[in-house]
Amino acid sequence: MTPLRRAALPATLVALDFDGTLAPISPHPDNARPVPGAHQLLLDVGATRATLAVVSGRSVASILRISNFGDVPGIVIYGTHGVERWEAGERRIPPIPAGLHGLRVTIPGLVTSVARDPAVWIEDKELSLVIHTRLTADPDRLLGMLHAPVNEAAAAAGLEVRPGKEVLEICIPGINKGTALRELISEDTAAVFYAGDDVGDLPALQEINAWAGRSNRPKCTVGISPSGNGPLAGQTDITVPDPQSLLTLLRQIIEDAA
Repeated sequence: MTPLRRAALPATLVALDFDGTLAPISPHPDNARPVPGAHQLLLDVGATRATLAVVSGRSVASILRISNFGDVPGIVIYGTHGVERWEAGERRIPPIPAGLHGLRVTIPGLVTSVARDPAVWIEDKELSLVIHTRLTADPDRLLGMLHAPVNEAAAAAGLEVRPGKEVLEICIPGINKGTALRELISEDTAAVFYAGDDVGDLPALQEINAWAGRSNRPKCTVGISPSGNGPLAGQTDITVPDPQSLLTLLRQIIEDAA
């Protein structure tokens, strides 16, 4: 089913997004939970001695709070699109940019004046600010209205805006999921398996494709999309409709390689 059958799992990197990949998308991020069986599958992947990572737009604290992934031996968790790294209880983060402190004060007023919708809310992830329109009646229209003024404010503060599913995230520039994959892949990596569902996963896919082209080693990238369309359409080797289907695929890879 995938080229990973030809690679020894102990030398494989298995890296997975969280929301939309290991957990269904939830209207509010605090309500999301991994699909049944996700924790056991991660334990089983780890038992093969593969390098196992979760690479998410969520903060590390959020992932640890809503899942029990922190007790999976050997797991590495990248949060805030690679800005934070957590392993065995140790968390690495960069200094918080001064511009982010200022935006904490000014962005709420900007969002209120432009969107004029109380259902738009701002999530403070310590290292980024996320503007959510998912709870509104017309999230895409509001994102379109907010995009230019939020980009202008972020650029003035030395930050950048990363779009996602019904969100705009003001974040530290130059760090993304591709940065995390670059750090995870080593000279000993024999194969890479990656799964994601949104535009934030594109830098990871680009990094993996570049690595596979240089090394001539196998990779398998998976997009999760109920319709088969979306930001990763045509960008991955395989598309599955939902997180449960991803678990089935990973389970089959483990069993085939046993």
